[in-house]
Amino acid sequence: MTKFVFDRSEGAAVNNMKIYFRVSVVLALLVSVLRSVAYITSFDADIGYFNASFLPTAAHWLIVIACAFALSGFFFINNTAALPRKLESSPNPVFFASVFAGFIMAADFAYKIYTMIGEDKFEYYSFIFKKGFRAENAYLMRATALIEIFGVLSALLASVWFFMRSSKKQNTRLCAAFGFFPVLRALSGIATVYFDMNVQMNHPSKLVLQFALISIMFCFLCEQRFFISEDHPRPRRYFISACAAGMLGVSVGISEMVGFFSGNLSKGAFCIEAFFCLTVGVYVLARVASFVKDAETSARAEDEDRTSAE
Repeated sequence: MTKFVFDRSEGAAVNNMKIYFRVSVVLALLVSVLRSVAYITSFDADIGYFNASFLPTAAHWLIVIACAFALSGFFFINNTAALPRKLESSPNPVFFASVFAGFIMAADFAYKIYTMIGEDKFEYYSFIFKKGFRAENAYLMRATALIEIFGVLSALLASVWFFMRSSKKQNTRLCAAFGFFPVLRALSGIATVYFDMNVQMNHPSKLVLQFALISIMFCFLCEQRFFISEDHPRPRRYFISACAAGMLGVSVGISEMVGFFSGNLSKGAFCIEAFFCLTVGVYVLARVASFVKDAETSARAEDEDRTSAE
């Protein structure tokens, strides 16, 4: 049975990483189930809030505990030489998760364009951005339009990045250049959720979606270091941020989609962001699994070298 090891060796760091990854997956599934059941049994759609019952309270406290657990990795996982300095794309789970995320981002782009055409958005944009346009809420109208345009472009370019990450042969400069677009896609999602004035600011969906999207954004920024700063990629920081993003992405994504399809949530835009969180959460967890396996292989090789030298 794998147990926590409190020393600074390569083996201890890898051992603890395996524990963190397994617990992260378990917590993601547990929160998904609790919040999903809470949406079906304890959510009042008329007022848009959960009832004061055990399930929603337990689910949201478990989210806090899961994030605290991930952050505790800074104390139990050391920056040893065993931690990978590159993120490989050859394992099948990573390949399929990357390709799946790429197709979902492309579908997200196509859906947004289709919606814009159906709602005559392009004519609306040209109207509100005219030099002489004036309205009481002109700034809000233009800001909302920019967020929508920003989201469309970032979704398209993020799909390119995910497809590049599925390839065994990767161009470091291109990955570094396109790697910021998933970050920007998450940022546009945060803006979409936050600036929706038809939903209360303390609505549970609004809060957890922003929380999940922020963790995803930070995770992608940490992944970017493997391309921008190859000498100092900060693998421990990436691993911890990825565990948090994977947990939140999967749990929030699944539960929010259950809330939408059960009829308790009516915001289609929030459902799209939830599906984005779920897609990225699966991608991140697949990559973390590969990361832990690479670390284990590296630690084993270093132990063999040390043994042969002695």
